[in-house]
Amino acid sequence: MSARVNQVMRTLSARLGSEKGFSITELLVALVVVGIILAAIYSVWFGMQRTYAFTENDIKAQNEARSALAEIVELVRTSRQPDTVSSEDLRYVIVTADDNALTFWADEDRDASHDLELVRFRVDETTRTLYRDTSQTGDLTFDSSVRLVGDWLSNGTSYPLFSYFDAGGTELSTPVTDLLAIRTVGVNLRVDIDTGEAPITHELSSVIQPRNLRTY
Repeated sequence: MSARVNQVMRTLSARLGSEKGFSITELLVALVVVGIILAAIYSVWFGMQRTYAFTENDIKAQNEARSALAEIVELVRTSRQPDTVSSEDLRYVIVTADDNALTFWADEDRDASHDLELVRFRVDETTRTLYRDTSQTGDLTFDSSVRLVGDWLSNGTSYPLFSYFDAGGTELSTPVTDLLAIRTVGVNLRVDIDTGEAPITHELSSVIQPRNLRTY
């Protein structure tokens, strides 16, 4: 291509020094060559932009996943039983335990009084989002919600976020009906910018042993 461009440039220079001017054919050839060059430049630039955007989102997704996992581990590990509850269904440290939703009592806002809030981590499979919901009123009517991982979550029916194990290490069926049997919570957080393209899904895992579980 460079040889062809040089040839065109020499022709243009020669014409500029003569009085004959350019023929229509020569002008068309010059326009085609310039068009090819511009198309090649745009193709390279567009590819670089796509790669940069993909890499930027991939790094952001991994950072969000790491931050979310750290928050899940900290709050589940320090969860504890409330002194008073509005309903007998809420009397346990862990209130509900399912594949992609976990509800429990924890001091989520770290206030001076150390009051407990009802906290729920949940997966929205449709929007590929992980949320933390909080109930300041101490019931299952959650009044605030924070998005922890947005748009890139790969957890769902096929890849559950949570798993639960009893004192002997046996995995419990979900949703867990015997909440008192839970002794360990497994977390397997998956993020993927584009599930149909490389790189492969990033997986962040942890096993949590809540400190304050009771046998009642």
